Amino acid sequence: SPVVPRPDMNSGDLRLCSLIGIMAQEYEITLVSCVDKPGDDAYISLLKQAGVAVYSARFSLWKLLKAEKFKVALLEFYFTAGFYLDRIRILQPECRVVVDTVDVHYLRLKQKYDLTKDEGDYATYLETKEKELRIYRKSDAVITVTKDDAAALFEESLDIPSEVVHNVHEICLSDATPEKDSLIFVGGFSHDPNVDAVLYFCSDILPIIRKNKPDIHITIVGSNPPDEIRMLKNEFITVTGYVPETTTYLHRSHISVAPLRYGAGMKGKIGEAMAHGVPVVTTSVGAEGMGLTDRKNVMIADSPQDFADAVLDLLNDSCLYGAIRNNAIQIVNDNYTSQRVAKTMITALERIRKNPVKRTMLHEKILFISSYLTQKIKARLCAS
Repeated sequence: SPVVPRPDMNSGDLRLCSLIGIMAQEYEITLVSCVDKPGDDAYISLLKQAGVAVYSARFSLWKLLKAEKFKVALLEFYFTAGFYLDRIRILQPECRVVVDTVDVHYLRLKQKYDLTKDEGDYATYLETKEKELRIYRKSDAVITVTKDDAAALFEESLDIPSEVVHNVHEICLSDATPEKDSLIFVGGFSHDPNVDAVLYFCSDILPIIRKNKPDIHITIVGSNPPDEIRMLKNEFITVTGYVPETTTYLHRSHISVAPLRYGAGMKGKIGEAMAHGVPVVTTSVGAEGMGLTDRKNVMIADSPQDFADAVLDLLNDSCLYGAIRNNAIQIVNDNYTSQRVAKTMITALERIRKNPVKRTMLHEKILFISSYLTQKIKARLCAS
């Protein structure tokens, strides 16, 4: 993983920790993180309590792979695989290398370009797509979070196994009555689509809602809010920043809003709200990959006026509200609990282990070792 996962910070880390917990019940798990960050020790302690061996940036990969034999290496994100994949292939050629996409980055970046029409965004999309697909093609398998992401990769003719493993969400309901006319947005702000979604909601959607519900209040929950998000704070907008848990905030909120305009993968904020019994209003982008149906288990709207109308419909129609809430809980219970995802994850890993492992060609080994030695020499020259 790029860093030691912090499940209280973002949905990606929560997903990884959930999968680690599932796998640790069946296998011996070693977690390697690329970077040390202040505060890691508390999260490492939790992983060790689950029986996971943890190595942070201050370790030798060479020594680890010489000392331990691994059946599968699961690499979080294509850019992590970009660093580790060749090293693992050379040092432990029998180990299956699997890339967990988390979300397919180039799909998200393409949606961003479609929104901004910025040439810089288009160049970033093309560059990322080339790098990402090259890494996936070198792996033994990829894991996607949704069938939509898997289908997009299939269209690129990767010719490698693709497994779909959803996010994990446990049902967590409350009998308490939510606060009247209360909305919530949950999302870590290190993720650009969340910044865009909140700014879009507060500038284009919230004023329409307030014309009909002047006392409406939204609580914006998420780590690392930039200044442009913090500056939104006023008498009807609360910006909390990081909170250790979101359950309290969700249970006292009437509706969860997720006005995402670009993204890929499964949106953790939507599954989390549904699991907590909080009806969701989102966009077509937000609803991707979860098998949701407008006005049955979620409200889907893409224009500011339609989005505001969907929020108002839920606030004003208790029958619609109850139906959306109950159907959403059922979706989570049928697809996204740890019991459901555990079966999918273990089955996927066992399938992958039965497939033949890819081999690194001699010329690829020579190229990698040459590049590696050149980097080492340059680093020593710079240090001296």
